[in-house]
Amino acid sequence: MKSFCAIFAVCIAAASAALPNLIDLAKQNNCSTLVSLIQQAGLTDVLSNQGPFTLLAPVDAAFAKLPADVVKGLTADTNALTGVLQYHVIKESIFTWDLQQGEVIPSLNDHSIRVYVGRTSNSIYFNQAKVIVSELQASNGVLYLIDEVLNVPEGTIDDIILNPDYDISGFMDFIKEARLTQTFNRTSGQRYTMFVPSNEALANADQNLMSSIKNSYSRARYLVDYHVHAGTLHAKSLSKDARLSTLYRGHYISVSHDTSNMTLLNNVAKINIADIEAEDGVVHIISHVLIPSTLASGGIVG
Repeated sequence: MKSFCAIFAVCIAAASAALPNLIDLAKQNNCSTLVSLIQQAGLTDVLSNQGPFTLLAPVDAAFAKLPADVVKGLTADTNALTGVLQYHVIKESIFTWDLQQGEVIPSLNDHSIRVYVGRTSNSIYFNQAKVIVSELQASNGVLYLIDEVLNVPEGTIDDIILNPDYDISGFMDFIKEARLTQTFNRTSGQRYTMFVPSNEALANADQNLMSSIKNSYSRARYLVDYHVHAGTLHAKSLSKDARLSTLYRGHYISVSHDTSNMTLLNNVAKINIADIEAEDGVVHIISHVLIPSTLASGGIVG
C-alpha cells in the first residue's frame, strides 16, 4: 500500500511538472498584454513559481476595450497596476465545480470578486467579465480566460458616492437623512446594488418633492431603499426585461430595453455609468431619480 501511494504521488508530481506555469499558459492563450503588464509590475516570479493560484486572465481583446488613457495611466503607476493585477488572482486553485452562484471570493489583495453561474447554461461570470475558457490547468494553479478586465473596488458605496469624479454626491443627503450611511460603508457582510441618480438628475427632478423627501426621515428612507437591491447585479444581469426587488419591501423597479437595446429603469432612467465596483456591492449611475408610488401621485415616475 505504501509503495502504491509513493508511486501515485510521483505520478502526480510528474504530471504537474509537465504542465506550463500560469505565465507560460497565459502566453499560449492570447494574453500577451496581461503577461507584459505582469512583467512590468514585477509579479512574474510569483505567478510562475509560487501558488497554487487561480488567475482570471483577460485576453488581449479585453485590454483592447479599455480607453487608451486608462491603460497609459496604469502603466505609469506601478502601485495601481499591481493592485489591478492582484485583483485578478485568487489565492488557491478553484475549479468550476467549486463555484456557486452568488458567492464572493477574496482576491490576492483581499478585495471581493462576485461569481455568477448561469442557471440554464454553462456560462460563468466573475463580476462583469464572462469566462471564455474555463479550467486551463497549470503547474501552479488554474487559469480562466475572461472577456473583460475586472474593475478593482473603489472603496465602499459611500466612498463612491462622495467621489467627485462621479458627480453623484447629492444623493448622500438622502442617505444621511435616512440614517443609512453606516449601512453602505462596510467592507464585509451584505452586498448591495445601488442605482444612484446623478447630481443633474436630482437637479432636474421636482424640487418641491425632493425637498419634502430630503427633510423627512421616513420619506428619505423610502426613496433610498427604492434605489437599492439586496445583492450584487452587474450590467450583464440587467440585459433582459425583468422586475427587481428593492429594500423598499413590496416596491419593484422594472427593467426594460428600448429599440437600441439600451437598459431602462421604470421605462425612463438610463444607466449612465455601469458596474462601479464597491467593497460592499456595485453602483450604477442613472439619469433620473426613481420615485416610488408612495411618494408621488400617479404611480412610479422618474
